[in-house]
Amino acid sequence: MTLLEKLGLTKESMSRMVGPVTPFKDPNPRIQRRWEAVPKDIRDSILKEDKSFTYRELAKKYGISASSAWNIRNIRKNSSSNSSNNNKQQ
Repeated sequence: MTLLEKLGLTKESMSRMVGPVTPFKDPNPRIQRRWEAVPKDIRDSILKEDKSFTYRELAKKYGISASSAWNIRNIRKNSSSNSSNNNKQQ
């Protein structure tokens, strides 16, 4: 039993007292976030850098986040290996 029922109130009586209540609508429903777009010249420069640089060093050098530097290095490797695997299967 809800509190309203214990008090003897129904939804209809509450709506008469309070007035019509519009349901809450989220102004930004589950917007898919995307990584900040890093310019192509910076992406290419990061891929050409020596592998001894840490992601934090690359981020500081190019003014991007460390996670963006990680994504550029690692997602490129994975996507290029996946595309070569796809070509072998065809």
